[in-house]
Amino acid sequence: MDKKIFYSKILLFGEYGIMSNSDALSIPLREFHGSLKISKSLSKVEDLSNQKLNELHNYIDKSQSLANIINFNSFKNEIDSGLYFNSNIPIASGLGSSGALVSSILNRYSKTDLSLMNNQEIKNIMSIIESKFHGKSSGFDPLVSFFNKPIMLNNGSIKLLDDLKFKDFKIYLIDSKISSSTFDMIALFNQKKKDEVFYNTFNKSFISLTNQCIYNLLNNSNNFKDSINNLSENTFKNMKEMIPDSMKEIWKIGLKSKDYYMKLCGSGGGGFFLVFDFKNKLKDKLGAFKLIKI
Repeated sequence: MDKKIFYSKILLFGEYGIMSNSDALSIPLREFHGSLKISKSLSKVEDLSNQKLNELHNYIDKSQSLANIINFNSFKNEIDSGLYFNSNIPIASGLGSSGALVSSILNRYSKTDLSLMNNQEIKNIMSIIESKFHGKSSGFDPLVSFFNKPIMLNNGSIKLLDDLKFKDFKIYLIDSKISSSTFDMIALFNQKKKDEVFYNTFNKSFISLTNQCIYNLLNNSNNFKDSINNLSENTFKNMKEMIPDSMKEIWKIGLKSKDYYMKLCGSGGGGFFLVFDFKNKLKDKLGAFKLIKI
């Protein structure tokens, strides 16, 4: 099998807004990764992965737009031979387990030379494949796993970036220990958009704050702390349904103390959340939670 591995991702900014043409910024998280393997003697976990791959094959095999791109026969033959995705990426956590899988499949079973495609074309292909898991996928997340680089989406244009440096703050993942469902969260968000007040607030405020955070982060602006504060506050006020009860109190403490600020990591609802630490006090304040430094 291919020796190439595909890393998990963190969507730093752009959750939900990416569906409404906001900017987005995503980075690889190399602590977690996966790769395709074949075994003639599958363990219980590997057999479940094999079954999921078969379901994915049956799903995308129906897509006429992928007929000239994915070698479905080779994919199916290797599934029957014991194909599985060997991964330590937490599932239903917001860290892109499906994106890494999609990247590995496109890399192995593409009929075409992917180097001849532009990034938008690759993104569109990944969108079709990943929609099996999320109902509707932008295809943005798998790009990070595919290129193993930070990626920014700006005015519909995809930009590959060098590794980011964080000035005067640190970023952590905090584990809510609750499974999340991107499919369910997107359905909830689409329901919320039917409310005119929320819809207007989201389009005018949330997207603007998201874009400000990305700009300030990439430009090492002293205004970043204010922009992440405002985004955290806006999220807590208008999207509480995406925040588990176990996270709400520490979210409020961060806003009040101004020592740290929390935000969604992807769709929310569970899994991991992001913490932007400005005072280096997280071990004291959030020591009861599992923290992973980015």
